[in-house]
This record gives sequence, structure tokens and C-alpha cells, in this order.
Amino acid sequence: MSWLPRSISLRLTVALSVIALVVFAAAGILLHRALAGELVQSGHEELRGKIEVVRHFVEESRPTRDLAALRHRLDDLLIGHKEFRVWLQSSDGTVAYGGVPATVKERLGAPGLLRIVREDGVPMDAIDATLSDTAPWPAVELRVAIDSRSREQLLATYRNAVIVVSVLGVLLTIGLSALATWYDLAPVKRLSIEAAKITPSSLSLRLSDRNVDKELRGLVGTLNTVLDRLESAYRQMEAFNADVAHELRTPLATLISGTQLALAPGTPPQELRAALASNLEDVEQLKALVNDMLFLARADQGDRARDLEQTNLAAEADKMIEYCAAILADSRVEAVREGSASALCNRSLIRRALVNLLSNAIKHTGPEQRIVVRLETAGDRVRVSVFNPGPPIPPHVAAHVFDRFFRADEVRARAGESHGLGLAIVRAIAHMHGGSVFVEAQAGGNRVGMELPASP
Repeated sequence: MSWLPRSISLRLTVALSVIALVVFAAAGILLHRALAGELVQSGHEELRGKIEVVRHFVEESRPTRDLAALRHRLDDLLIGHKEFRVWLQSSDGTVAYGGVPATVKERLGAPGLLRIVREDGVPMDAIDATLSDTAPWPAVELRVAIDSRSREQLLATYRNAVIVVSVLGVLLTIGLSALATWYDLAPVKRLSIEAAKITPSSLSLRLSDRNVDKELRGLVGTLNTVLDRLESAYRQMEAFNADVAHELRTPLATLISGTQLALAPGTPPQELRAALASNLEDVEQLKALVNDMLFLARADQGDRARDLEQTNLAAEADKMIEYCAAILADSRVEAVREGSASALCNRSLIRRALVNLLSNAIKHTGPEQRIVVRLETAGDRVRVSVFNPGPPIPPHVAAHVFDRFFRADEVRARAGESHGLGLAIVRAIAHMHGGSVFVEAQAGGNRVGMELPASP
């Protein structure tokens, strides 16, 4: 029914109407055939009864051989039964009773049953029988017939009644179906009205599941779950936009003010050079920030890690510790690796995650202390974590350490030491590999890391 308008109510009404039409038509045809069969069978039974009566009359006439008396009795038999006719015909074709012989139109399957047409054109059902050596004359053919017009008229009347009842039934079904579908789809219309009220300024609204049919409860629950995710994503986007604006405002203001000072009349060349160098440093920071945000945006769109290869994580961890050697020396912090593991991953992304984990640990580790990079294999998962000594992370902070632009240390944040995207990138890299991240507060320090699949 693709030609119908996209309306559930209309499609249901049409479908129920078609079903009603098929049911009424099938029932009417079956009932009509059953009645026709019953009437034909009843007529044949009556004919067989008449055959027996005629046989009886013939038997009674044998002793007297009075053909006139037999005809008289047959006439009496047909009084009040105008629909019946009886023919008696000898073997030589002479008609002893009944008048002009009828024309045979059709012979039926049962022995002796046939349809005939009377001399006046009236169709009749008939039965033939042979009376041998029992009549006043030898070898007589007996035919008893009944007018089938009354039966056909009754069947026609019944057929018309069935058609009228079927049409009325279908029309009534259409009306009741339309009413029922309108009533049953009213909750859907109500949900549509509720959904239309949800706007960016009212994202907290949800679809009500009160007085909702069980078939719609799953849909309502799913839609509310989707709305929860949309609200969360929208709030996150708002916060992200605000954080981006905040992060870009300071370096842009610095660039503008530094450039304005450099363009002041009489500025010495060495000061112009120093201003350009400072501007270049700020631009490099902006470039790094934009690249990180683009990387996170691609990860949010479901980008997966490519160019996977079996990687020795112990060797990569050692290389990244060596890569961060200058920062470790400046902070007077030592970093060591414990354990070993191997995983199918993108080598460059894992290196970036390790550097971010090490950088985060270095920022929160005091001088003369040790950072531990630990590699563990647990079943089909690999745990890569960095432990740094220090006070345990409060639960409310641990819940947000992997959020973008989150900084637990506001002093460092104001000093501009970090944009707060390092651990967010770690989480994105873990998700790109089908993994997850974790933070654990332990005795004497905190462990931050990620879990990766050991194999695809």
C-alpha cells in the first residue's frame, strides 16, 4: 500500500477494511455454496422419494394392468406439486405418461441425475430410473423432475442479502476502524505535542510515560534516553565553546597588545624582534590548541585508530620516558617503568597518550620523587598506567579529570601551564582503540591510565 499517504491511521483503516471485505466475501461465498448444495441435495432426495412413490403405484397396477388408473393416480400425485413432472416412456420411444419429453441439458456425476429443459423452456433437475418387467408393459423408462427456478430464486435472494450485509459490514468496519485507530493513536499525538515543546531553552523536559500503552513505553524510554544524551552533548558543547573562547581570549589579547606596542612610533628594531618572537610563541600555542581540539572533534565523530600493529608497550614507554627526560630533570623527578605488555595499536597515538600521562604526572609530583609507568596484562586487556606520589584525588575531582579544559589546580591554570586537554586526548585515544580510561586513588598517590584490547 505504498500508494497511500504516510498515515498510520489511514493505513490501519484501509487494512482492516480490506480484511473485513475478504472475511465477509469468503463467508458469503461459503455460505452461499453450502446453501446451494443443501438445496440441491434436498431436491434430489425429494426426487428419489417421488421415484419410490411411482414405483409403488406401478407395482399396484400390475395385477389389473389398468394403465388409465395408473395415469389417474399419477395425476393425483402431482396435484398441488406443480414443480414436479413425471414421464413414463417405453423402450420403443412411446410416451405413456408426461407429455412431450424434455431435452437433456447436462448429466451430473451421480448415476441417473441430470438437468433437463422442459418443452416450455423451464430448467429442471431430474432422475432417471428403469422399470423392467414390473409394469403393465415391458421395459419402461421412468423420469421424475423438479422445477429448479424456485431454488435459483431463493439462492439469488440469499446472494443479494449476503452482498448487502457484506457491504454494510465493510462500511461499518471502516467507520469503527477509523474511530478505533484515532482513539488508539491519540497517545502518539500527545507524545508529538510533548516533543514539540522541547527546545534548546527547555532541554530538561522529557516525554511522559504516564497512561502510555506498553507498546509505546519502550519507545518513550528510548526517546528520553536519547534526549538525555542530547542534553548532555548540548551542555558539553556549550561548556566546550565557552572554554574555547576563554582559552583563545588570553593569547589573542596578548598578541593584540604586543603587536600594538611593537607598532608604536620609535620602537627599536630589537624590541620589534622580541615582540615578533613572543607573538610566534603565542601563535604556536594557539596552533597546538587548535590541533588538539580538531583531534578531539574527530574522535567524537567516531574516528577509529588506523595502521594498527603489534606493539611492544615496554619499549614505547621507555622511549617516552627518555623523550620527557628534560622535563623530568627540570622538575627533579624520576620516572621508571614496571612490567611489560604488548597490544595491537597505533604506535604514534600510544606514544602521544604516554607523553600526556607522563606530563600530567610530572605536574602533580613534587621534587625528588618517583613516577612509575606500569604495564599489566589482564586477560584480553592491557592496562597502561602512570603512578605519581601525592595526596589522593578527591572523588569529585576524579570524576572530571578526563574532561576537556578541566584543571584541578587553578593556580597552574592561571599561570597558563596547561590547556587542560592532555587527559581528554588520552581518553579519546583509548576510545579510538576500543578501550577505556581510569583513575585510582591509592595509598601515597594516584594512578591514571587506560585499558586497551590486547588483540582485535
